[in-house]
Amino acid sequence: MTGASSSAAGKARGLIARKCSLSSASWKTRCKRRPSSKRSPTAAKKTSAQNKRERYREAFEKLPVTETLVIEPDEVKAEPAAYEKISEEHTVELDITPPKLVKRLYIRPKYRRRGNRAHPPVVAPAPARPVPGGYASAGLIAYIIIAKYVDHLPLRRLERMSAHWGMQILAQNMVEWMRIAAEWFSPIYNKMREGLLGCRYIQMDETPVRCNDPGAKNNGTVQTYLWVMGTPGGDVVYTHKPSRAHEHAGALLGENYKGILQSDAYPCYQKYARESRRGDGLWLFCARAGKVFRGAG
Repeated sequence: MTGASSSAAGKARGLIARKCSLSSASWKTRCKRRPSSKRSPTAAKKTSAQNKRERYREAFEKLPVTETLVIEPDEVKAEPAAYEKISEEHTVELDITPPKLVKRLYIRPKYRRRGNRAHPPVVAPAPARPVPGGYASAGLIAYIIIAKYVDHLPLRRLERMSAHWGMQILAQNMVEWMRIAAEWFSPIYNKMREGLLGCRYIQMDETPVRCNDPGAKNNGTVQTYLWVMGTPGGDVVYTHKPSRAHEHAGALLGENYKGILQSDAYPCYQKYARESRRGDGLWLFCARAGKVFRGAG
């Protein structure tokens, strides 16, 4: 680097050190265990346990009561007139309602004019469906999405489980629902990505993920990658790509990103910084290597 470039790089490094929560200096500072003068570790552990019990109690109290059973003593049943009620004891039992598939029927009456049958019959339009021509409701699709992506249940396992719900739902149908749901979320994803590219500072990385592929030789799975882009305190966007190829970084960042990009030492980010059209408007900080690269003009 030239003297001017070194000075600019120093300024960029200083800015990153202040703003980057994952830089080595700030990371070490955050990870240090600072002894507390107010309470001992044992007291802190007790407080944590108390808070956990309090949260459990509050959640338990908020559960709805769906059934109330009154159990009268046998003595009162035999001579009800001989007894008067003075109080009552409450016993609570926790139960669960298993998933159960139900049908929602829409009835749309069809009418015609009494005095003039030349007019065509009228009928209310059918409600919009999440899957055109399908039977799945938005609630059912949302349940499958949460089960798969939050509770980590594969669709094949959900197919077997659905038999206990009243009717088995084929995994092929659920795959199509996931595709349609992804299309619904595309505008949200695009808006989040657009907002990130407007930030002055973003972090980016890629992580390997095994993906099911029945035609693959390696136990029916292939190696794919989730490319992650985010900013501290802001949104995080995940993009699934079939490989770790260099062109994916450029496709996600676009040609005109201007700001500070933090990544590891993977060469694709250095290549993007060198080929960026923003020139001095782009600075790349490689946290693992501890180096700063400036975009080429």
